[in-house]
Amino acid sequence: MTQQPVVFKGTRKGLSIYIANDAKIEDIRSAADSKLKSGKPFFDGATVNLTFLGREFNSQEQSQLLELFAQYMKIGTVEFTQAPARQEEYPSDDHYNFFDGIEEGMARFVRGTVRSGQRIFYEGNIVVIGDVNPGGEVIAGGNILVLGTLRGIAYAGATGNSSAVVASYCLQPTQLRIAGYITRAPEGETIKPPYPEVAYIKGDQLIIEPYLPGKGKQAESILQTKV
Repeated sequence: MTQQPVVFKGTRKGLSIYIANDAKIEDIRSAADSKLKSGKPFFDGATVNLTFLGREFNSQEQSQLLELFAQYMKIGTVEFTQAPARQEEYPSDDHYNFFDGIEEGMARFVRGTVRSGQRIFYEGNIVVIGDVNPGGEVIAGGNILVLGTLRGIAYAGATGNSSAVVASYCLQPTQLRIAGYITRAPEGETIKPPYPEVAYIKGDQLIIEPYLPGKGKQAESILQTKV
């Protein structure tokens, strides 16, 4: 398998960036920029500690990388580990330890209504004790649970965790996204069932079904687009 020039690994302390020893600075910047763009809703506005491991950089290259990352996040502490990382320590793909599964990771509790114009994001799971109004936005690296009505935008698994779920007492989002899958509310009024629902990825589809076993039939797969 060809080694990627850049691999991101999230930890509780921040973001580790593994750099292939033989990668050129142009390829490193291009690969990092692509990953940062895909995770922009998650990184935007967050303060992130950065640790670069692997390839050695001169001062000019370090400045170029920090300028790139600063376009997508607020940079906290920075560390460049000049000694090349051992081959067996180099991950093969991006990985975020603190929200690896649907039951793992830290959670942020939001008490009250998320109103239009508000934007809530967290690297783990988010629990909203209230409603999410149209124009409100909730972005989580893990799962999203709304103990109320979800009418705004929900983006779970923002860094690529396709095991993440979105659940709500009343699921009526204007936009729903899990990892690389996105769907929007259908036009016109829809009749919502009188029970909670959960959205998740199954196979190559984003589906919604009753959250409580035995309550109603499983909903048909909703139109989704992989991005």
